[in-house]
Amino acid sequence: MVNFQQVNQNQPQQVPFEDINHNLSNIKPTSSEINYLWITYTAECMSVAMLKHMVAKSQDPDFHNVLQLALDVSSQNIIAIEEIFNSIHHPVPDAFGEKDVDVNAPELFSEIFSVRYSKHMSRFILVNHTLAFSDSSRTDIKDLFSRAIERSKGVIQKADQVLLAKGLFSKSPNIEIPDSVEYVHDKSYYGSFFGKSDRPLNVVGISNIFNILDFKMAMRALKQGFAQVAKSDQVRNHLNRGLKMADKQKEILGSLLEKENLPEPEIINNLITDSTQSPYSDRLIMFHTSIAMARIILAYGIGLTNTSRKDVVADFTRLMIEILEFSKDGTDIMIENGWLEQVPLTINREKLTH
Repeated sequence: MVNFQQVNQNQPQQVPFEDINHNLSNIKPTSSEINYLWITYTAECMSVAMLKHMVAKSQDPDFHNVLQLALDVSSQNIIAIEEIFNSIHHPVPDAFGEKDVDVNAPELFSEIFSVRYSKHMSRFILVNHTLAFSDSSRTDIKDLFSRAIERSKGVIQKADQVLLAKGLFSKSPNIEIPDSVEYVHDKSYYGSFFGKSDRPLNVVGISNIFNILDFKMAMRALKQGFAQVAKSDQVRNHLNRGLKMADKQKEILGSLLEKENLPEPEIINNLITDSTQSPYSDRLIMFHTSIAMARIILAYGIGLTNTSRKDVVADFTRLMIEILEFSKDGTDIMIENGWLEQVPLTINREKLTH
């Protein structure tokens, strides 16, 4: 019989994690950590530029409080990341600033859109913060993203409270609660890649399709507003192409819900004003468009991993490829105009040895 008391006595004493001290100056940041710091800083600077104009134009106290909170959160995150960049002697990205926003320009998006926008972008960056927290090893960087997670949750919660109180919250469809648990016994459950499946959508599929559509409708309205005020014909033409693509994809995804007699998200194009004076630089407009496309590609990718109908898999794959091609063309425009700030690279050892 094993004497557990003796075994335990022979084991080394556990040192509480919080008692372990690290000299951060001796811990070099990893490529993953620099990646998340760089991406987050650039995205938060973009958000500050967007939100400054939205806050300046908001009048409803409830909406104003949400937008101001979102602006404060992004500003706090920027300061925290700059401190880490300086501590590791890493150049701070140029990102976006005062030159990219004109707070005196007329209102472009209504307050309702602005609050919905701030919620969508907070949901997106919350995913980024969570991945950054889990992939980081330095305590200062983990602490930064831990605080950023809580701040993003606060913005989403505040936006939801206001939207619910005003009857503006976009809810996914309801279904009838099943009477009992059921199991799948027929392999036709997956359907076919060719033609539409006869099996009704399950809640996973409904959630994926509705959430993608909900975000796409918000980003369609964003591109519509951007197209009205873009200074460059090249940028405007790219945005108009994106609008056509968004309308086509809405029809495809919407038909999946319509077949099940389920509602689609609300079209919110009416939440854009008739202003043609741009509050934002074309560089910011193009960058934001690429960020929005990345979020949709991510949503399609997540949908592909848990969709159990082959026809939906085929639709998601085809639509995702279309967005990838559109995004690549947008990146080309940014490169041509000198707007694409380069993400940090590793050393080219081959170049150094030749």
